[in-house]
Amino acid sequence: MGLYELMVFLHVVAAVALLSGSVLASPAVRAAVRRAQTTQEMRAYLAIGRPLLVLEPVSAILLLATGVYLTTTAGFWALGWIQASLAAWVVNAGVAATLVKPAISGLAAVVKTSPDGDVGPHLDSLRWSDRWSIGGDMLLANDAATLYLMVVKPDLAGALALLVGANLVISGVRAARHGLARITPRPTDSPTRGPTSP
Repeated sequence: MGLYELMVFLHVVAAVALLSGSVLASPAVRAAVRRAQTTQEMRAYLAIGRPLLVLEPVSAILLLATGVYLTTTAGFWALGWIQASLAAWVVNAGVAATLVKPAISGLAAVVKTSPDGDVGPHLDSLRWSDRWSIGGDMLLANDAATLYLMVVKPDLAGALALLVGANLVISGVRAARHGLARITPRPTDSPTRGPTSP
């Protein structure tokens, strides 16, 4: 296996790891934390998700490093989908650092010092943080759209349209689910609990 082939392999591995985290595992952990009835359950779910705080950024950095090498070697910097993918990577790095990670870390710190028992209003408000919801949705949309860009390879206009469209769809689905949950709450929801969507 030559250096180029090794970089391709690592690039694919990093993409799979990043997508598995941001598109599948992270939303599942977020949904579980929001369904938790007690602080003990919240601690357990946050502990399950803790490795993602390392896996996702490491995968993102490896994806960028190998992508830069492959793009430079092949002379693909003029391709629109490459430029759009790089822009999505930069946006996601900012979103993860300023919205998602602080929201999760703040919640974990409060849960750690909270007494065992039912989830109180303060913890409930923290786990339904807009920063976690909006930031998590942006990571999911951009990462899923970037995977599609890697396969289809559209021009710049098409790539940007796909990224914008993915974000609009994900945010629209969340708004619709939250709206429906507020109009028709589930019987199992307590007065202090938010809607049950992830």
